Amino acid sequence: MIIDFCGSTKGKTSSALGTVVRALGHNKSVRMVFFMKHWNTSEISFFKGIRDQYDIQLYQAGDDDFIFVKDLNRTTLDKARKQLKFGKVQNVDETDIENAQKGLLKAWQFLESDPFLLVMDEVLYAIEFGLLEESQVEELLLDANKRGVHVIVTGRSTPSTIAPLCDLITEMTKVKHPYDKGTVAVKGLDY
Repeated sequence: MIIDFCGSTKGKTSSALGTVVRALGHNKSVRMVFFMKHWNTSEISFFKGIRDQYDIQLYQAGDDDFIFVKDLNRTTLDKARKQLKFGKVQNVDETDIENAQKGLLKAWQFLESDPFLLVMDEVLYAIEFGLLEESQVEELLLDANKRGVHVIVTGRSTPSTIAPLCDLITEMTKVKHPYDKGTVAVKGLDY
């Protein structure tokens, strides 16, 4: 199956990680590429810590200076700086594109080993921000389908060429969010 967890609020990566835990609980092989996430989140630390016990491999395809803010201006920049405690806020540069391409190459390498599950976290953001072409991800999903490898993609919005390839699309919709009251991300809950 091709599974898409998308939407404008939190829960996308968390849903993917829950599926990873299920797969590992059945001793299945899992490969994960974290697009645009360079920092050591708690889940990355956790999965690195259990690599000796489970068939899991990770790759981070981001760098220390890229947090994309749509319509970058003084207000959005200040808001992002208050909410985000890592990296610098800036626009896309060549390094960001190179890192995303390296992440896609790693996803292809992972796919060649025919894992049970391949997770491409934030890959839809990489498409949205122009770091990857839709056709590149579409080609990988088609190949995964032929191989019988389950894939999870996450990000805000699903491109029109990707949606028909998905067997399941779950959109996270915000009803209420602590950010609206100025609460920043909570260690252990949000990262």
